[in-house]
Amino acid sequence: MNHLMNKKFMEYSVKSSYNSEFVESYMKRKDLLPKEFKFRRTALDLLLKESNKKISDFVKDTYKENEQKNKLAQISKILNPKPNAPKYFTENDLANDLAHWFNDFCDLNTVVSANFFIGETCQISVFGSLFGNGQIDINKGKDIYKINIHPKYSNCVAVESKIGSSRGLMRLYVPKKNIDRNADNRFAIAQDKKTKIIWFGFLEPKSNGKYDILDKSYSTGKTIGQLAENINLAWSSEIKASYYPTIYNI
Repeated sequence: MNHLMNKKFMEYSVKSSYNSEFVESYMKRKDLLPKEFKFRRTALDLLLKESNKKISDFVKDTYKENEQKNKLAQISKILNPKPNAPKYFTENDLANDLAHWFNDFCDLNTVVSANFFIGETCQISVFGSLFGNGQIDINKGKDIYKINIHPKYSNCVAVESKIGSSRGLMRLYVPKKNIDRNADNRFAIAQDKKTKIIWFGFLEPKSNGKYDILDKSYSTGKTIGQLAENINLAWSSEIKASYYPTIYNI
């Protein structure tokens, strides 16, 4: 099962323009390939609780009356697996049917994908919070939490926007200890070497080796203002992705 799923993942990656050798080496290096792919009971329990439903509701809504008893037995074997037991109704079958059912009958305000129920997910830490002055406050202690993410961003951390117009938006970047030249003239995260303030903004390099950090409009690209002027950077890192996360469609 593991071999087949890994093969399918590699085929999908290549179709998505990723180099197969790179993906395989990266996943092994990062220890991201799950040891086994199995149905995640915790994912199902979460959705049943949030939608106030039971597995019997799913069976009643999804299958014909003369099939329901047999389906309940098959589902029980998947949710409570025994080693080397034969499978006629597989984890993939159950995951696909559940995804359709939750999307059709339950108001979760998002789309549930079949792969939410299968395998393992990758998680990254939410490093800090972005506020309206362009500065990032570092999360500490109980404020540190994790979000589910696509494995290709497994080497990233996230910053959550606390700004009203983009509340909850996650910006992902790779932690750095030096200046990332790929972040020049792009939206990035950067730290002022002198004040230790961590900024989010558009990095504009200067001829003297220092930087201005600009507040630029995403819509027009025009400069709205200047967040920091003529500063030395301790490190910088370009934004790899920005999105509103949901636990259901990983």
